[in-house]
Amino acid sequence: MTTPELQQLTEDKYLAWAKSLVLTFGTDYKPDEDTLHDLLDLERTFGHWVDGRFVSTVSAFPLQMSVPGGVVPCGGTTVITVSPTHRRQGLLSDMMKRHLEDIRDREEPIAALWASESEIYGRYGYGAASISASIKVSHPYPRLAPGISPPAQVRLIDTEEARRIIPPFHDHFRQNQPGMFARWPEWWDRRIFDDPPGRRYGYTANRWAIADNGNGFDGYARYRVKSDWGEDGYGQGEVIILDLFAATAGGWVGLWSYLLNQDLMATFIARLRSPDDPIFDILAGSRRARPTTSDGVWVRIVDVVAALEARSYSADFNGVIEVNDPFGMAGGTFSIDVAPDGAEVKPSSASADISLDIRDLG
Repeated sequence: MTTPELQQLTEDKYLAWAKSLVLTFGTDYKPDEDTLHDLLDLERTFGHWVDGRFVSTVSAFPLQMSVPGGVVPCGGTTVITVSPTHRRQGLLSDMMKRHLEDIRDREEPIAALWASESEIYGRYGYGAASISASIKVSHPYPRLAPGISPPAQVRLIDTEEARRIIPPFHDHFRQNQPGMFARWPEWWDRRIFDDPPGRRYGYTANRWAIADNGNGFDGYARYRVKSDWGEDGYGQGEVIILDLFAATAGGWVGLWSYLLNQDLMATFIARLRSPDDPIFDILAGSRRARPTTSDGVWVRIVDVVAALEARSYSADFNGVIEVNDPFGMAGGTFSIDVAPDGAEVKPSSASADISLDIRDLG
């Protein structure tokens, strides 16, 4: 049997790499639905090549990730696959070692990902750093809680206006939301604004709503709708909320109120939300909004000093921690002096007050 060789991706082999990727994820490659090609940095993209085809894939996006009190460079781990024909042969470990070393060499203190399977990444030092919620609200339309902020006026905008005004708002908003990352222009174009029918899964094209305060806007929502008249002829449609962010209480109330009062719709689903989403305070009966929680962002620290010094903290701490890294990349003993405005972290030979695994630190 030929030994698979880990190779950096080149443009002439992109199609073979992409076909291997979608095959493992259970879909077919469709050029008009390819959102990756224009986003990938080929120097950060790898796969195992054997007998004229790829049998694994991995890449990294160059992210700027918001953390408490700041923003940190982050290697966005993505598109990790191993073909079923080559499982249990060490290919994933081989890729992850190369991938994480590359992130460290680029002076990105952390790597992060959304896990397609949560059992995999702990053994490579990733820890579940946040909780994600999928929130479902069902008909009848719920009432708003008494005494909440008056809702901002909501108006619809088209995609061209959204292209102009939404990215700057999102970039400002995400800087104070740990775990969110900066969307660069190509990401906005390929992942958000380009909207071919094949990527809608039976729903409408993107619809855009903004909370308008008269001097600009307080927030925005991107959503889709699927019509369904049900067996009895009554509207039983569904609204999928893809983005929903607001800078003020009135913006949150206005946007949620608008979305939940779509005619002929029976189900409203907002995905990848915080468990602390304002919807639970906006509704008179919070149980009308049903969250299903799961792991969210996973973080892998590749430089303990830089990662811990990049953020602020909620309390003081002075001590020594011992970090165990089975991958042999970021372990060691460190003295840390933490205050709300930052931290000083240094390698140390002192006895540790706390011992923990690299995944727990993530």
